[in-house]
Amino acid sequence: MPEAHPDHVGLPALYMAEVTAFRGRWKLNVIAPGPESVVGPVDLGPADTLVVPRPEDPGRYLIDLEGKEVPVLPKEAAVQQLEAHGYVVAEEAHSDRKRDRGWVQVAAGLWTAPCRPAA
Repeated sequence: MPEAHPDHVGLPALYMAEVTAFRGRWKLNVIAPGPESVVGPVDLGPADTLVVPRPEDPGRYLIDLEGKEVPVLPKEAAVQQLEAHGYVVAEEAHSDRKRDRGWVQVAAGLWTAPCRPAA
C-alpha cells in the first residue's frame, strides 16, 4: 500500500473516498474538503453480485441491513483506482478493526473511506 504524502501525515484525513452503486454500476469519487469532487466518477464495473450482510461483518457497524440483499463492494478495484488517481486510504482507518480495510458501509449501495493524497 502506498504511503500518504508527508505533508498530510499526522493530520486528519480531509478527503473522502466514496463508492456508490448507481444504476447497476459501481462509481468511485474522491471528495475534497470543499466539498468538491476531485476524482470521479470512475466506473468500477457492474454492481450485480449481491450478499445478505450480517451486523458483525467488517464495515457494517453504522447501519442495519440484516435480511436485505446489497451489492458487494469491489474493494480491490476501488483501492486500485484510488491509488491510480493519487490517493490512499488513511492508515488509521485501514487499521481500524470495525472497518473493512478502511471502508465503512453507510447505505445499502454506499461505502466510504477517509483518504489522503499519496506520496
